[in-house]
Amino acid sequence: MSKTLKIKGEGFKPFEIEIEDLTLDKREELNVFIWKMFNGKKGMFGPSINVIRLSTTMTDEQINELSNEQIFQAAIEISNIVNKKKLKK
Repeated sequence: MSKTLKIKGEGFKPFEIEIEDLTLDKREELNVFIWKMFNGKKGMFGPSINVIRLSTTMTDEQINELSNEQIFQAAIEISNIVNKKKLKK
C-alpha cells in the first residue's frame, strides 16, 4: 500500500509523490543513500536522486523535471516518513 507525500518548500509550488511500501532490504539500501546525502563528501544531489528512485515509482524523466530544491526537499521528506519511529503494539 503506497502513501502520498506532499512536498512543500520555499521557492516552489507544492507537489505530491507516491511513496512505495519498502521491504527491509530496500529500507537498508535507502538508509545508505540517506547517510551519504548528509555525510558524503561528494554532495547531496546524487544520493537524493537515489532516495527518490528507490522509494517512488517516478521515472528518471519525471525526476529530471524537478528543480534541485524540489529533489532535496523530496529526499528529506521521504527519509522522515520512512524512518519515523515505529510504534510498539
